[in-house]
Formats: sequence, structure tokens, C-alpha cells
Amino acid sequence: MFKPQVQRGMKELDRSAFNLTRSVVALRVPTKSLGHIKSDLAEDVLRIPKVLNVVSDNSEKNDHKLVLLRPEITSTSLDEGSDKLRALVRENGWETLTHDVTLGYDNWTVYDILRAVLPDPTQAPTAYEQIGHIAHMNLRDEYLEYKNIIGQVILDKSPTVTMVVNKLDTIDNTFRNFKMEVLAGEPNFIAQVRENDCVFKFDYSKVYWNSRLHPEHERLTNSFKLGSSVCDVMAGVGPFAVPAARRGSLVWANDLNPASYEALVDNIGLNKVQDRVRAFNMDGRDFIRQAFTDFYASTQNGSLSLPPIPKSANASRSRPAVAKPDPQPIAVASRSFDHVVMNLPAIAIEFLDAFRGLFRRVTGSDDSSVNLPLIHAHCFTKSDEPEKDILQRACRAMGYPEEQYLDLDAEVFYVRKVAPNKDMYCLSLNLPKSVAYANDDEM
Repeated sequence: MFKPQVQRGMKELDRSAFNLTRSVVALRVPTKSLGHIKSDLAEDVLRIPKVLNVVSDNSEKNDHKLVLLRPEITSTSLDEGSDKLRALVRENGWETLTHDVTLGYDNWTVYDILRAVLPDPTQAPTAYEQIGHIAHMNLRDEYLEYKNIIGQVILDKSPTVTMVVNKLDTIDNTFRNFKMEVLAGEPNFIAQVRENDCVFKFDYSKVYWNSRLHPEHERLTNSFKLGSSVCDVMAGVGPFAVPAARRGSLVWANDLNPASYEALVDNIGLNKVQDRVRAFNMDGRDFIRQAFTDFYASTQNGSLSLPPIPKSANASRSRPAVAKPDPQPIAVASRSFDHVVMNLPAIAIEFLDAFRGLFRRVTGSDDSSVNLPLIHAHCFTKSDEPEKDILQRACRAMGYPEEQYLDLDAEVFYVRKVAPNKDMYCLSLNLPKSVAYANDDEM
């Protein structure tokens, strides 16, 4: 297979440096026979992106064409070709000859170009996360001196990318964003992403978004039943809150980051779920305490309800809306939140301390009519015993006896690997009654 000429040390992209002319073996065949010839010789013909494998033979009659063969076939005797190729040539008396093929920058892949440029061709960094029109890279230190050419090649070779950025530091635990630099393209950080039949719009330079969490967003929101009540403590721009509301849940969603809050409000409007989502901009612990207090108070005069889901809300490109009888309002039967989502993996487990004694303060007594929530806390672990590590950390945060961690009604679900020795999990924990109605707030 052809490869571009090695250009070790190139740091500013010179596309002309990757031009290459090579000879290939060709068959001169009748034009009228081209259809079945290309089919019969599928494993032998030249296949290079943006390069024709059938070209003119420059004859006046134009009744013959040249069929170009793969570069591994180097001789007109066709020794490296298939048995079928040699048999057809002998049977039909086709002429074999050579033909020059000119390749340029447009014919090479990202991987081809970067392997020709970077010091270690086996480690070309071609992976990136795409957020709308933005390609987000996380380059290792050894590639930083080549960052501009890497960014430009990614931009050139990715039709839906108009800007390439590189992460400069770790995620800030307060607002969950990070500094980044533009490697190529016009600076435009306003991204629009479609996920779980919802649209999300946000300033990627100011908020947190991770497209790799799409399966987790979908898994968790699909677990919420119609009429569920959801308290989303670290909601970001709404990847849990908005789909949950579209599926018929009542959601109170909060984020401390003002930019995330603004995007959350906008996304609630974009997806037309204003009647099912309330947005807040508060500290997480303060929000937990206030939200549970206010929700309980709102149910004092009877159960809550939501407007019915519009007929088109369950439609998608692959699943059109199906006409149904006029839907009824959605009953929200619980007197407390059914689910709590805390998607801040670095520190979410620590926020379990806000639930200690919470229900004693909210209800004033052990009210059997009030349900206790299922808390979904995302977290990281480096432990060889991830479930034990996560459950014991949860115990410490709640003031629950650590040695009794196996008594917790909980599930630890693997989400994804974020580093060679670091995994992300979701702890789904039914809040213990002894914690909810604890008589003290000390941890």
C-alpha cells in the first residue's frame, strides 16, 4: 500500500510535501466489459480514497479503458495477483502495462499524514471527542510542539469539524470546566449536540459536556418511570434532566456554574419541557436541603401532576410518532423525590452528608407516607475492590457504620474507564432510614 513520504519534524503544514507519483500495473480492457470485470476482480483492483481505478487509455476510439490494480501487484506478469485475475487475462488476452498514479494530501488519511510527520509513527494521536462542530483533543506533552499541524490535519480531514481545541488543564471541581486552546479553525465555542432525542446548546468553553457519557445518560433516564420525581443536583446543561422530563418525569435541576445554569434554562426551552423542569443555580448541599423541603411542602394539599406528553415527544428520526388517544395528565404520586442524580464523579459521594437527618428536619417526624429516594452518585475509583471502596466511602459520608457496608441496599454500576488505573462508576443507593431520620448532623 502506498504511504506518503516521511516528513519528520514538520510543524507547519505544507500540503504539497505529501504529493507522490507511483507506477501501478494496469489492464487494458474493452469498455463494454468494465461492469463485470470490476466485479470479478474486486480483490485485485486499486482502492485508494479519491483515486479512480478506471481511467482513459488515451486512444482515439475510446473503446478501451485501463483498470488499475492494487500496488502489491508489482509486475505485468501478475505474480502477486489472484488466480482469477491471471486466468481472466489469459482467457481474454488483455494487455498488461504500467500507469502512473499521482497522489496528494487529499488522498491520505489523518493517520497517514501524522505518521509521516511525528517522531514516533506508531503513536500518532488521531483520537478526539467531537462536540457539535468542535473536535476536542487531549494531547500528551511530547506532542505539544506539533499541536498546530495535528490540529490542522484533523480539521482538514473531518468534514463536520470546524474547530479543533486542546485541553490545557484538569477539570475544575467547582464549575466542571477546563481551559483550552484553539489549534485550528475559527474560534466558535457555541456547540449544539443532539442526544437521546434532545437538543443541547451551550458554550463549551464555560461548561462541562462529555459525549462519551451518552450511554450512561440514556441508561439512567430510561430507568425513571412515568411520573417519577427527580432531583438533579449537579445537572450541568441538562443531559439527565431534559430527557427525563421528555419521558414524563418531574425534574428539579440545579447547577452551581452560572453558565451551566443559563444553558440548562435555554435547553429546557429548546426541548419544550418548561412544564416539567424547574432550574436552580445553587450550592449542591443547599439545593438538596431546600429542594426536599419545598417538594414535601408542595404535596401537603395532595399529589402533584404533570401535563400529558405531547404526541410528538416520543418521536425520533427512526421512530415516528404514533397517533394515540388524547393522553391524561401524569400523576406524580410521591411526597418526596423518587430519584436523586449527582453526576460530579470527583466529589459526588461527599454530598451524601447532606442527607443525614434531612427527613427528620423536612417532615418533623418519621412519616411513613414519605418515600425515601434512590440516590445515583457517580464516582471514580482506583481500587482493586471498587464496590467495597465505593460503598465504604458512602458510609463515611453518610455517617453510616462502615463495617456494615454490605447491609446497604445499593448497586455499583460500571460506567467507563477514564484512565489506565481509574474507572467511573454509578452508585445507586436507597437512602437508609437510619440516615434520613438521624438525630444529629455530625459526620
